[in-house]
Order: sequence, then C-alpha cells, then structure tokens
Amino acid sequence: MKKLLTTTIVFLSTANPSFAMTPSDLAIFATNYKYNENAPVAYSYYDKACQTNVSVSLVKIMDLGNGRIGGITNQFLCWGATYTYLEMTRGNLQSIRAFVAIGAGRSTRYTNWGPVANPGDDLTPNQLTSVAKTMTANTK
Repeated sequence: MKKLLTTTIVFLSTANPSFAMTPSDLAIFATNYKYNENAPVAYSYYDKACQTNVSVSLVKIMDLGNGRIGGITNQFLCWGATYTYLEMTRGNLQSIRAFVAIGAGRSTRYTNWGPVANPGDDLTPNQLTSVAKTMTANTK
C-alpha cells in the first residue's frame, strides 16, 4: 500500500503545473529586466491600435524539473509593455499555457506593473505554438 500511495503522489505532482512565477515575481522580473537585443523572437504581428509591427521576444527560459519548462515573453507596444509567463511539458508543444501576465505603460489602463485579468486570452493557437517551439529550441 505504501508503494501505491507514493506512486500516486508522484503522479499527481507531475500532472499539475509548476506555477514557478506569481504576478509579484513576474512584476519584479519585469521591473529589473534589461533589454536584450539577442533574445529570440517567438512571433511577430501587426498591431492595429499602434499601427506597427510588434515582435514578441522570449526573454527568459527556466527548467522547472519533472520534464517541464517555463518561459517569459515580452512585447513592447505604443502604450507600454506586457510580460507573460508560460509553462509547458518538454517535447509537447500543445501543452503550453499562459499562467501569469502583467503590463505597464503610459495609459490609464496600465499606470504601474499590474496583473492582466486573463493571461494568454489574447494569444492565438499559432502564437502559442510559436512560443512553445522557441522555448524548445532554446532549452538545453
């Protein structure tokens, strides 16, 4: 019975996301982040409101253990910036999920670093897959 219980606990712990970042952790990261022109671009798109092309970069990659990896993307728009924390199972592109997003800028919407209500809702399936491919390609 003890072996069965141990196996069940291990199974449950690997099935749940790691949530390596809280909104506070991500805000601290974003506040301290120094621009890196060599950060890989995960995807680009045209933003109608800003009337410009926006490149979304993968600015940090983390090995979370148990076959999971995490990453932080950042995008700069005309009103400010958004950082998004994502996790996925290594090798499974469809498992990627956005867990935390924060934004800040020069508008009344974001006057200080603060959480985005529904992280990842603005990402298309193709954009998520592009981030997952970039995370996979840039992990060891």
